[in-house]
Amino acid sequence: MHELPLVFFTVLAQGTVGLFLVMACLLMANSDANRQQLLNKLLIVVLVLLGISGAAAMTHLGQPLRAINVIFGLEHLSALSVEIITTSLFGGAVFTYMAMVHFGILVRLQKLVLAGAMGLGVLLLLAIANVYTLSTVPAWNSGWTIFQFVMTAFVVGVPAAALLLRCQSVTLGTFQKNTDRALATLGFITLGLVLVGYPLYLFWLGQVDLPANPLGLFDYHSRLMLARLGLLFAGLGVWVMAATRGNNSAVGLAGVSTIMALTAELCGRIFFYDMHMFAGGM
Repeated sequence: MHELPLVFFTVLAQGTVGLFLVMACLLMANSDANRQQLLNKLLIVVLVLLGISGAAAMTHLGQPLRAINVIFGLEHLSALSVEIITTSLFGGAVFTYMAMVHFGILVRLQKLVLAGAMGLGVLLLLAIANVYTLSTVPAWNSGWTIFQFVMTAFVVGVPAAALLLRCQSVTLGTFQKNTDRALATLGFITLGLVLVGYPLYLFWLGQVDLPANPLGLFDYHSRLMLARLGLLFAGLGVWVMAATRGNNSAVGLAGVSTIMALTAELCGRIFFYDMHMFAGGM
C-alpha cells in the first residue's frame, strides 16, 4: 500500500498529541514537586513517538531533502505545508518546555510554554485533518474526517498515558490509582463515542454519490472494519472494566490494551486511505 507510511504518521502523530494532552493536563493540575518532576521525565516518550511518526512521513517523500520546500508552500497556505510546520512547532514547543524544566530556566514561564504546546497539539490535529478534507475526494470531504482524526488522539493517547503512569505506580502511589480510574472513565466515554460514531460514518459513506460501493471496494474491507471494531472494543473495554473494578497497576494489561487500540486505529486508517480510490471518479 503506497500510503502505508502516512497511515503510521497520522495515527502515531495523533496518538502522541492525545498522550501529551493527558500528561500536560496532569502537570497543570498537580502542585507536588516530585510528581511534576516524574511527569516531566515521562514527556520524553512524547518526543520519541513524534520522531518515529515524522520518520514514517519522510519515507513517503520521493526526495526527503526537498521537505524544506514546504516553507514556500506557506506563501499560499498550502495544507501540507501547514501540517508539516505545525508538527515542527508542536515538537519544538514540547522540547523547549522540557529543556526549560531540566535547566530551571524562566520557571514562571514554563506553564505558559506548556499551555502553548497544548494549543499547538490541537492545531496539529486540525492541520492533519485539513490535508484530507478535499473537494476532489468526496469520501473524505466531510466533518467525519475531523471526527475520526480527533478520536484517534483519545483512543490511542488515553490508554498510552495510563500505561506510562502504571509503569511508575510504585513512585506515584495513590495519585496513580486515582488518575488511572479517571482515565478509565475517559476511555469509557471515548469507546462509546467511537462505537456510535463509526457506524454513523459508514452509513454516511454509503449515502455519498460514488462510482462504486465504498464498503465493498476491496475484498478485505469487511474484515478490516470488523478487526477495527473488535480490537477497539477488546483493547479499551478490558482495560476500562479492570480499572473500574480496582485493577489499577497491571502494566501488562495496559500495554496490551494500548497495542490493540493502536492496531485498531491503523486498520481504520488503512480503510480511510483506500477511499482515495474515488478521487476523480476512479
